[in-house]
Amino acid sequence: MKRWEEECVLEAIRQWAFGVCAAAVACALAQLMLPNAGMQRVFNITCSVFFLCCLLSPVAFAPISLDLAAQEEIQGQVEERARRLEDSLEADTLRMAETNLRQTARQKLDQLGVEGGKISVDVHEDADNGISISGCELLLPESYTARQQEIQTTLEGYLGVPVRIGWEKEDVYG
Repeated sequence: MKRWEEECVLEAIRQWAFGVCAAAVACALAQLMLPNAGMQRVFNITCSVFFLCCLLSPVAFAPISLDLAAQEEIQGQVEERARRLEDSLEADTLRMAETNLRQTARQKLDQLGVEGGKISVDVHEDADNGISISGCELLLPESYTARQQEIQTTLEGYLGVPVRIGWEKEDVYG
């Protein structure tokens, strides 16, 4: 053991010994002040149990490990959990940004009277740990091809990102 570890152990033993002595003195003083002889027996048992608990407290409360390797391991675990939490929060933030942009695009399409279609958004984290949106892609029914320029211009102006539009064949039996 290193010298400072030995000093910590000796200090813990001193504190335990002081606690045992203080408990003995407190029990003795309390016994002297007890006026009723009928309560003497119950009080003696109570004092004995209390003193026994003070004596056995080092066993009941395991000593704190001063092992530096264990502390480094715990620190590593804490850092790993913090990293995982941060990664999870970043992923949730990206997902929320994508969902919000998709909902905003859907609302604007609804205002334009465009029904159906699929919306996908390209959201990712940039070099400064910020959110970067590189574009929005729409897959709309072919019946809206004549309105492509209107839809694309309106959404680009509203969302502030480039919008690409693709077309899907409509199910005539649907």
